[in-house]
Amino acid sequence: MDTSKRLKKSGVASKRAKAIWERFEKEWEEENLPGTSSGVDQQASSYGNVQPDAVEVADIPMESEAADYVSDDDEDADCSVLEDDWSEGELEDEVNEDEYFDADEAPEGNAYASRLRIWALTHKITHSALSDLLVLTRETTNISLPRCAKTLLKTPKQVERHFTAFGEGQLWYQGIQSTLQQYYRFVPPVIRLIEANIAVDGLPMHNSGPTQLWPILMHIVNLPALPIMVLGVFCGATKPSCLEGFLRPLVDDINRVLVQGIDVNGIIIDFRLKAIVADTPARAFIKGVTYPPGLEACIKCKIVGSHDGTKTIYEGTAEVRTDKEFRNGDYVKHQKYYTPLLDIDEVDIVTQTTIADDLHLFALGIEKKLLKGFTTGALHPFPKWSKQEQLEISNILVRIEYPSEIHRKPRALKYLGFWKGSELSAFLYHVSIPLLKNRISDLAYEHHKLFFIAVNLFSSRLFEQYWKYAGQLLEQFVLEYSTVYSRTHLTINVHNLLHVAADVENFGPLPFLSTYRIEDKLGFMKNLARTGHRTLNQIVCRLIELTQLEAADARKKDDTVYPSLKVKKDEVILLVKPKFMLRKGNRNGWFLTQEDQIVRYCTAEKSSGSYFIEGRFLKEKQLTFSQPCSSAIIYNFTARVEDLSQEIVRVELKEIKCKLVAVSLDQGNTFYFSPLLHTLES
Repeated sequence: MDTSKRLKKSGVASKRAKAIWERFEKEWEEENLPGTSSGVDQQASSYGNVQPDAVEVADIPMESEAADYVSDDDEDADCSVLEDDWSEGELEDEVNEDEYFDADEAPEGNAYASRLRIWALTHKITHSALSDLLVLTRETTNISLPRCAKTLLKTPKQVERHFTAFGEGQLWYQGIQSTLQQYYRFVPPVIRLIEANIAVDGLPMHNSGPTQLWPILMHIVNLPALPIMVLGVFCGATKPSCLEGFLRPLVDDINRVLVQGIDVNGIIIDFRLKAIVADTPARAFIKGVTYPPGLEACIKCKIVGSHDGTKTIYEGTAEVRTDKEFRNGDYVKHQKYYTPLLDIDEVDIVTQTTIADDLHLFALGIEKKLLKGFTTGALHPFPKWSKQEQLEISNILVRIEYPSEIHRKPRALKYLGFWKGSELSAFLYHVSIPLLKNRISDLAYEHHKLFFIAVNLFSSRLFEQYWKYAGQLLEQFVLEYSTVYSRTHLTINVHNLLHVAADVENFGPLPFLSTYRIEDKLGFMKNLARTGHRTLNQIVCRLIELTQLEAADARKKDDTVYPSLKVKKDEVILLVKPKFMLRKGNRNGWFLTQEDQIVRYCTAEKSSGSYFIEGRFLKEKQLTFSQPCSSAIIYNFTARVEDLSQEIVRVELKEIKCKLVAVSLDQGNTFYFSPLLHTLES
């Protein structure tokens, strides 16, 4: 379809003609109506400002903005349709991120406009829908608003001026200082030292094309409530072909803020790089080392793997690698190419590149591998469950009710291949011990307990005194792995468990190195592109728009005061702190006191400035296991509901140790209790 036909069909031509005609009428009135001054010079000036091609174009809904944000369940549906239906030339005509009203025209003093901007960003309103709303509001009210969503949202112009092209892609990098200045636009920072993890990962943008996204993210460890921040994004048909071009802006930026600090509203904040976080493939890429299943793929030690059929296995232990030897290039078969990360001042490239990731290593790595072995025979020759056993286990799983703080419900084993990392993690921490008992061999069950106990101990600073012991448990788990299953399953993930203890000792418990929030950010960024055309432009524009929302969040005061009471019908709900709620019932009612007494919540009240909980306590509880250590160390207990006292006890809020997850496999007669780890007070 040629340009003229497309303009007529879309209505652009008629709008342009109408705008030009209105401008001519206005000029005629200025010349001929009484009281108006006119002249040749004025006419020439007026006509010289007429730009027919630009008039009112911004009011027309853009086809590229018509598709809403893509859901996780149907990631590429909208993108694939648009890629098939539009040619690049047509999209270029219809979608131009750079030719919209200047952001300065947005009505800053308009409170309604400001709140509308935040609303649109919060609810991911498309530009076309928001533009329609703006036009409707202008036509039916006296509120001063722009006609175009891009003006209201302050969508940047000509963002590609800030792109660096290399290989088959482009890099946009805004930097640490600029990112923090945007976030603290309205409020001063509350700390004078930022300790940050830098995360790098890659993900495909579409199922129907080769486009990849490689964001550079920053997680501020000592301010965990802050969002994961985007420092830069590479987008291309392949991963970055030039590691120097990809990482050099980051390296130079880190070195600058290490020396000069970060200037935020005139306040200088010191910066410290804690760790470099990535999954296994991304870690190998940015360090320039051998990828698994290479024989010398371990980034922490000098172990040399061996081939077992089609697999590479890693048996035993080896001497740890050092930063000095890495910089000297001593690891000839491990190091493949130079990495700019070596130019970061004061960085230990071996120690500060971590592997203790509770998402990729523990949940999606070890626990999923074990469950797939039990269900599909992937741990051959270890026997798998029969169909009847799997059906029985699935029926138990779907009846389990997690507390409100755990957002995903358990699913049947037939969906195991689709379980998210959070589902696998919840299974590991709260379900695996009671459910696997008598359903796998005693040897395998005792072996799994080693892993379970170690992961729990590494998950909270409250257990810091046991971290050395937890490391020993993981060493035993790896040592016995080939005996319980087979040596052919000694993959790099199993071997990496040997290095978890060192990472935790250096950087803190597993939540400090977790990539759950980072993966959430990656998924969010993937959905920012609404079409398959000019992907990086779209993502950068959306990110810059969203900085306004993050800045508003930094300024916004949470209306909820903790602790507090909330009355719903006849029920009193206690909000202890963010992500910690107590209310009636088995799902959200169980907690552990400082004296290790298990109590089920009934109600709560505030008296003399303190909060008190009334509930019923369990008269008896049993250890869930006693070997290789007492389950009481990690606050795991088993009890029967019939042992619940009828007597009401009164517990002051400060006497609560943690909230408990109550899992029943027999429809509520017996409960297995485990701590909701983020509620533990150290």
